[in-house]
Amino acid sequence: MESILSILDSIFRPVVAFFTRTFGYAMSCEQYIESLQKEMGELRSKRDDVKREVDREARQGMEATNEVMLWLQNVERLEEEAARITDDFETHYANPAADDSRSKLVVSYHLSKRAEDACGEATVLKTKSHFNKVADRLMPIRFEERPSALTVGMDSMIEQLRKACDDDVGVIGIHGMGGVGKTALLNRFNNEVLVQVAHLDVVISVKVTRNFDVEKIQREIGDRIGLSWDERKSDDERSMVLFKVLSRMRFVLLLDDLWEPLDLSIVGIPTPTGASKIILTTRIEDVCDRMDARKMRMECLEWEDAWELFEKKAGRGLGTLLRGDPDIRRHAEDLAQRCGGLPLALITLGRAMASKRTAKEWHHAVTTLANTPWHLLGMEESVLQPLKLSYDKLNDDRLKTFLLYASLLMNKMPMHNATVINLCIGEGAINEFDDPEDAYSKGYHLLGVLKAASLLESSGDDYVQMHPFVRAMVSWIICEHGKKDGKWLVQVGTGLAEVPDYEKWEHAERVSLVSNEICSLPEDPYCPELLTLLLSRNYELSKIPNSFFLSMPRLKVLDLSRTSIKELPPEIGKVLTLQHLDLYETNIASLPKELGNLVKLKSLLLSSTPLLKEIPHGVIARFTELRVLSMNDSYGNWRVSSSGPGINFEELEGLKRLRYLDITLQNASTLQRLSRARRLSMSTRYLHIRGCLGLTTIHLPSTSLGRYMKGLRGLRISQSSILEEIIVGGGSTIGEWSLLPNLHVLILQHLLKAKFVFRDRNFQNLRFLYVWYCIGLEQLVKFEDELSEGQESEVITAFPHLKELHLASLPELKSLGGERVLAFPCLRVLEVKECPKLKELSITGDGLTQICCKQEWRDGLEWKDEKIKEALFPLFTPLQ
Repeated sequence: MESILSILDSIFRPVVAFFTRTFGYAMSCEQYIESLQKEMGELRSKRDDVKREVDREARQGMEATNEVMLWLQNVERLEEEAARITDDFETHYANPAADDSRSKLVVSYHLSKRAEDACGEATVLKTKSHFNKVADRLMPIRFEERPSALTVGMDSMIEQLRKACDDDVGVIGIHGMGGVGKTALLNRFNNEVLVQVAHLDVVISVKVTRNFDVEKIQREIGDRIGLSWDERKSDDERSMVLFKVLSRMRFVLLLDDLWEPLDLSIVGIPTPTGASKIILTTRIEDVCDRMDARKMRMECLEWEDAWELFEKKAGRGLGTLLRGDPDIRRHAEDLAQRCGGLPLALITLGRAMASKRTAKEWHHAVTTLANTPWHLLGMEESVLQPLKLSYDKLNDDRLKTFLLYASLLMNKMPMHNATVINLCIGEGAINEFDDPEDAYSKGYHLLGVLKAASLLESSGDDYVQMHPFVRAMVSWIICEHGKKDGKWLVQVGTGLAEVPDYEKWEHAERVSLVSNEICSLPEDPYCPELLTLLLSRNYELSKIPNSFFLSMPRLKVLDLSRTSIKELPPEIGKVLTLQHLDLYETNIASLPKELGNLVKLKSLLLSSTPLLKEIPHGVIARFTELRVLSMNDSYGNWRVSSSGPGINFEELEGLKRLRYLDITLQNASTLQRLSRARRLSMSTRYLHIRGCLGLTTIHLPSTSLGRYMKGLRGLRISQSSILEEIIVGGGSTIGEWSLLPNLHVLILQHLLKAKFVFRDRNFQNLRFLYVWYCIGLEQLVKFEDELSEGQESEVITAFPHLKELHLASLPELKSLGGERVLAFPCLRVLEVKECPKLKELSITGDGLTQICCKQEWRDGLEWKDEKIKEALFPLFTPLQ
């Protein structure tokens, strides 16, 4: 019997248990949900404890172990399942009448079963919440090789970079124009040098690019050093983690292609010290400065390296072609030279020419590169578009105007800063300014920005030059990215004897034929779109046809400087849109009265036109929009009386918007009138006193020279037989303007009797002094308190900032400072020509680099002081 009961119990107990459990699931769903919520609450507490531990370790540069990460992921997954169960329960019981009793029991059964399973999993996870360790120290891969390409001519830069890394410098900035090879340099340095530095923990390389964000950089650095990415953390939290980790490492961070300074603290990068370094590359020099980086400029290749790179990229067959055809060699060298040493251009052009086999194909490539380089294979996408990124970065339209005119003026030769600035003033890029110094300061600032952006380059103190491919990039942009080639007609310094064909003028907006050998112009070119016409430095051009200007209704800028033209046709008065007219250094003798129709004229340049004798009455007065009037060494017959020859000075005084004035004056009364006209005086930049009628003494400064002329930069006094003294300093000074704060250039020329007398013993701001053809001058500088006989000589610093001193055709000059020794602390160049009685140089100058003179004059010098001779003798440079 017992055995029968045992058998029945083993059969029916599971059945009873099943039905009991099933009934319980169906009838007690709410209890199961409550149990689940209780278990999940406890599990969340365990999870929060574990996460706090993980976060604490992460702040110390550690990262969660795989075991902990898996546990947290399982908890997160279970949380999502529990939330779904709860949502389904609330939805089911929100409207009890919606289901019949049978379906309700079925739903309750399934919900209870899910809740019980989840509750069991939560219990298991709670038991596994105790870990021996929650985090490990990161072990990043120390070094990763970077993709590298063929490099030529980089050995010296690699060595400079190596030495900079050895020095106690944290941040190194490599700057240079686009395509010069900065990225290639960085990759090569990474692969060849950094891989050998055993004491580094990690080398991190980040490509920044223009549109970077902090999160992207943090992610790349974090990935490189093995940190996992947590989307829930803020930038600040990630920054703290990165800072902790990197602070414990010896790292080198390579930041390639920076366009803006990067705030290291925001990203989480500690300021590098000791073995740690940051090496960045950028096109913009200011980025280096603003990140306190030691700067290294990356230049284009020298010719030998450029030719080597071009040859390698043009393929193995080029050598055979060059040996077999001298024409191909000539064209190939021409092409390589036109690349200006820019590696990106040399590589692209070399590849484009690899399949060319005939001299005609190579000649075609030379012509295309000179005029429309974007038509050559690969040039647009590989060279011009990358360079355009620098152009697009310019956030000021004035910068783009400056770059435009620089590209119109320059080919291979540098261009004076003032030439570019003058054109941009005429174009209106610099429009509103209070004084001439302000206008030119703005101009120099804008040029400086372009140089810092690697779009222009310095060439000496006052000159800039442009890389040929920056110029090509600007022309490509003007031609609407190569879609309208005819908008740009620029052939600078190409030896043209005639202007290009008429057809090329029809759609042109910018025409520049500067520095050619053009001697005649077309009668009536049709140029309805023309905005700019530059014909400067065509020295053989002597005449402009009467009808030349009739079909130029939009012309704004006209440059005829340094030509031989003697007059302007009256028809120029029909170009009513003209804003800038440059006649500098021409043979112009008179101006047509029709010029007065150009009421929009903002800039009129007439300096160095000594033949200009006639300006019709009323013409100057009609230029009511004029900002710049330059007439140095030009027309000077101004009058202040109501009648008589010359133009009434009132015409100048009526130019209310004039802010820049170079002027030539020929008598004392006009000089006095200018000194009383405060607005004109403050606008005066260069003053030429010619003839000096009525002047026997000139004080510098005085009520005539110095009261309001704070912007005066150049003073020329010439052609006088009665001027006896030019007195510097003393009693005729007026307050704050007494020192002529901006006078940099002083020229004394053809003064038959004049002496240079110092009262205050110094002329603080003078940079350049020229004394020519002053046949009565015996001593360059006389002092009112001259030394008495037997008195010990002293050293006087009369010109503390003088850079150049030029003395020529002074037949009576015997000494520079009498018995005194003149000190020139900033003098670089001394030139002496035709001063036969000057037998002694009693001067000192630590910065002096050359004394230009004829050898026979040097050999005849007498030296009282052997130390002075020792210092000066190696500096003599013979004049030809």
